[in-house]
This record gives sequence, C-alpha cells and structure tokens, in this order.
Amino acid sequence: MKIYKKGDKIIIELDFWQSVNNPYNEDTKRKTHNLIGIIAGDELTISQLNDLDYKGDQQEGMPLVHYYGEEKDFVELCKELGIDIWKHEVCENCKKAIRGCSTLGKKGFMCMDCEDKEK
Repeated sequence: MKIYKKGDKIIIELDFWQSVNNPYNEDTKRKTHNLIGIIAGDELTISQLNDLDYKGDQQEGMPLVHYYGEEKDFVELCKELGIDIWKHEVCENCKKAIRGCSTLGKKGFMCMDCEDKEK
C-alpha cells in the first residue's frame, strides 16, 4: 500500500493481488485477489481479503475503504474494478449484518444476539 499527497488530494494505492498463503506448498508464485467488496446491510466497503489457501478458504478482513453511495453504484464500481462481492444476510429483527453464525427465526435470518433475547 502506498499513501501520498498529490496537489490537494490524498492518494491511496492498494495492491490488487497478494501471494497465496500456503506454507505447505512450494509454489510461492501463485497470486490471488487482495480486495473484496462487502455488502453488509447498509455498510458498503472494499475490504482486505485474507487468503487461507492452506485451509482451502478465504475470509473477509478489515475494511480499507468505506463507500457512502448507493448499493447499485457500489456493485457497478466493483465490477469495473474487477473486485468480487460478498453480501452478508441481515438479521430480520435488529437489521444488523450477520457475520458468522445465524439461525432462522419466524421472520427469516436472525443473528445469535436476537435469538438469545427470544429465549
């Protein structure tokens, strides 16, 4: 990542690719995406993609850029940039994005906090 000032703008350059993370594989030249578009309710971010090739998995990392426009514009931007999008389900009770475990309630997907409150 590079951050610098150009005129009256702050420019942030993010690496598009990262090396695959697999200490059990000799092939260290393979690359995978470094960024992922996240739609989590009304929160839209371009986030770090944590590569876990040694487990055959990838995970959402920390948000790097928060997008404050409309979801459809964010989807178009990610398509233009060649960034995949992951969309989280939203709890039907509290309307927060569900990251991790969830259950099905009477209205639909429900986060574990809301399930505990119902018990």
